[in-house]
Amino acid sequence: MAASADLRLIAKIADVGQIKPVLDAGITADKFKDHDARLMFEFIVLYYKSRRTMGDIPTRELLAEHYPTVELPPVDRLKLSSVIEEFLSMSIKSRVQQLLDYMVEESASPVTMLPKAQQTINELLKDKRNSVDIVVAEFLHDAALRYEEAKNRDVLKGIPYPWKVLNDETQGMQPGEYIIFYGRPKSLKTFVALKISTHAYYSAHRRVLVYTREMSPQQMMDRALCMLIEAPYDAFKKGYLDQIPHPFGGTMEDAFYSTLQTLKGDEEMMSIGDKQKSLIITSDRQDTRGGGVTGLRRKIEDYQPDLVFVDAVYLMRNDRNGTRSVKWHDQAAISQDLKEVAQDFNLPLIATLQANRGSEQAKGESASNMAFADAYAQDCDLGCEIIKKRVDSTHNELAIAITASRETNMAGFAIHGDPCENFGILHKPVTDKYGVPILDNGKEQWGPVIFQETADIYKMFKKPAEDDPRDASRRGPNTKTPTKEGGLANVAKMIEQAAVRSQR
Repeated sequence: MAASADLRLIAKIADVGQIKPVLDAGITADKFKDHDARLMFEFIVLYYKSRRTMGDIPTRELLAEHYPTVELPPVDRLKLSSVIEEFLSMSIKSRVQQLLDYMVEESASPVTMLPKAQQTINELLKDKRNSVDIVVAEFLHDAALRYEEAKNRDVLKGIPYPWKVLNDETQGMQPGEYIIFYGRPKSLKTFVALKISTHAYYSAHRRVLVYTREMSPQQMMDRALCMLIEAPYDAFKKGYLDQIPHPFGGTMEDAFYSTLQTLKGDEEMMSIGDKQKSLIITSDRQDTRGGGVTGLRRKIEDYQPDLVFVDAVYLMRNDRNGTRSVKWHDQAAISQDLKEVAQDFNLPLIATLQANRGSEQAKGESASNMAFADAYAQDCDLGCEIIKKRVDSTHNELAIAITASRETNMAGFAIHGDPCENFGILHKPVTDKYGVPILDNGKEQWGPVIFQETADIYKMFKKPAEDDPRDASRRGPNTKTPTKEGGLANVAKMIEQAAVRSQR
């Protein structure tokens, strides 16, 4: 007995280790007629999105362990795209056959039969058009699956960020999302966005396209390699990786050369099929006609990534009039076109942008800190302002302030900011509502630095006895800010009074 198209698709997914093209084709569990195939498809999707197995696809052997009574068809030479086309074609043929059977059975009652047949035909034609229409009553099963995914905290709906606190809040980077990281010059925004990109590539086995307008692809590649081994970027630039020990033995230089030798093989091993995980860095600065969103679209069509990172969007060209400028109408057009790219290709797109000067006095307060055009704040699904705190000559701390979001309520969180070496979440002692540290068997408890409101961000950057810069506007015109000189005079007076009392 020949295997059904449903089981052939399940087998092909397991053989090539790819499911994203299936999901991109609009195939969901409710489209499977075979009950076993539907259960296996749901298991594969859950496995693919689980935090522990993110990006992986179950093998035939694993499927056999979970569904021992189901026999998958043997391996064949067909491409996944061909099997998807066969599945969709068989789905339509099945619905057409059902319609024909219904018309024959109800031919004696044409008044009732014809409107029903016409409705079914319209639905079949609608499925062939390039639009997304949801009849709620017909998609209830999908809603139930989404709820179960949300209920199961081990499952991420999108591509994971490197930080659990942000994944818990957003469920990862979702298809079609337009995400902006912005900050003042030298705030490490490119490093942060590249950290997200390399994490999606290395840890989640995704295909990532990095489109750079500000620096050369070689510079971006060097940073990416350092991030993969968590080596200080400064040590790479100055050539002393051999002087830094690696946590797992040897030196950072050993880890660097080992990565160069094994990276290609790791990609081929982790991604079987015609589309493997990859990190692609591209630039079209040498193309006099390039630099716009149209060129980016061609790159996406060529490489078919799962995630796109565009560095320095304000340097792109407005394809609508062929102009490259920072005028608000040109920048607005670029932002709108990038949003369409994310939606048209159904993938998350990360962009970096500058923050305006006013952001230095209004850290993380609103998306109005985004420079050049309000369109960036209006178009993005998630906007994060990066604020750098220099701790010493070798260490920085970064506040990631969430200033624009359609889904989150958290004000932000803090991470380390040591280029390529450490962008992990920043921790602090856990305290009660009075600020007293909470102990467990006499030891301080530590937790991630999470900002519940903007005031928490100011506390991170506040020096001892320093006033909140926003307080000046709240004091009123007739109040004076205490000065350093006045403070010293008060201290001197107090010392003098104490001396007089002691003499008495």
